[in-house]
Amino acid sequence: MKRSLSIALALSFSSLSWSQTAAPAPAQQGSSSAGQLKVRGPEATAEQEPNKVVATIEGNPITARQAADMLKDISPEQRRSAPSLASLLQQVYMIHKFADQATQLHLDQQQPWKEELAATRANILGNAYLSHLAQANSAPTPDPKQYYDSHPDEFQQIKLSGILIGFAPAGAPAQSGGVTRTEQQARTKAADIEKKLKSGTNLATLASTESDNKASASHAGDLGTVNLGDTNLPANIRTALASLQPGQVSDPVQVQNGFYIFKVESRTKVPFEQAREAIEKRIQTDRNQAVLKQQFEKYKIQVSDPDFFNSGTSAHAIPSLQRPPSPGTPRTQAHQ
Repeated sequence: MKRSLSIALALSFSSLSWSQTAAPAPAQQGSSSAGQLKVRGPEATAEQEPNKVVATIEGNPITARQAADMLKDISPEQRRSAPSLASLLQQVYMIHKFADQATQLHLDQQQPWKEELAATRANILGNAYLSHLAQANSAPTPDPKQYYDSHPDEFQQIKLSGILIGFAPAGAPAQSGGVTRTEQQARTKAADIEKKLKSGTNLATLASTESDNKASASHAGDLGTVNLGDTNLPANIRTALASLQPGQVSDPVQVQNGFYIFKVESRTKVPFEQAREAIEKRIQTDRNQAVLKQQFEKYKIQVSDPDFFNSGTSAHAIPSLQRPPSPGTPRTQAHQ
């Protein structure tokens, strides 16, 4: 599993302008002097020439195998966001050096780093234990192809165009150039646009003048492609699109601060081989969640003292250490 650097210092480096001499651009793949294709990339180079020196830092030569090992756990997202692979290697090298120097200074035994290290260790080992339980789960693993066949709607890809009619939330301050219509006004306008589209009005033409989604309005209302199996797709949108065929227009669908009228341009089904990896991840996630649910039940908390967990700070919830006044004694500020 790939992981990303979690040290804030390293993450901040990506915004700096690197003053180091830029690494030479990789040679184009082609014939070398020996007539062989030139090896490119960390893993390929480390496999073919593990002892080849590919960089030098602090005067220390870094071999292809060392560099590949340092980079292997960096996530693809962080690789893409780094100025270059060479600068990313420099960051990783620096972080390891900083960690070694911190250990030599016994900073790992000082506050607050000691507690943070302990918490991080517990979190990592806790996740490792859950992974162990999930792998040891004796429940049969569902067949990906059977899942694919029994959930056909999840693998429908729909190319959409649409028009957004926005409204200003009640009580929200007016913004310069922003939408000023009320929710009811937006609802009425969306219904009118729905009727026009269903009677044959061209959506691309209407979107250019009526849609509050300016990015899509300038592209004939194009909203790209959605997958009905995407868990991030709002349920009401999924429901609205589920039965629509190419060329059909939806009723207005409410989204945050607006109503969308969608038109289905095309529907295609994701091939099984293309969907297989996502299905396997989904199955594994479901198994992990089942294990986690069992553990929550096992370690279910029984509260014995609700006051201990009451975080209220009102005066009546704070016990007073003052002696109560004697009967008949006037209450003073000190006694309140």
